[in-house]
Amino acid sequence: MGDALSMWLDRYRLRKGTENTEVLQAWDQILGPSVTRQTTKKKVQNRVLVVQLDSAVVRKELLMVKSKIISSINDHVGRQAIDDLHIYYESNSSSRSGRLFFVRS
Repeated sequence: MGDALSMWLDRYRLRKGTENTEVLQAWDQILGPSVTRQTTKKKVQNRVLVVQLDSAVVRKELLMVKSKIISSINDHVGRQAIDDLHIYYESNSSSRSGRLFFVRS
């Protein structure tokens, strides 16, 4: 059954989407309900987990343990799923725009 599902995911090019979903779910499970409530947007793009929070304080605290979060997520999903983590803060008043802002580094 596992091989058949794996072949089906490859054939219809759905594997990347399911892998990204695992990473997004791992964020919620590892960081818990309080951080999940303050997470307004999240996505995986080019092996980078991009997260937007509505708390600047939580953002600062998470940035201090960024490498541990990356390692925990990769351990949780059982593979090297992400290489980096970008955490952004956007206040509630401006987050209604529905956009996730990216800063090029």
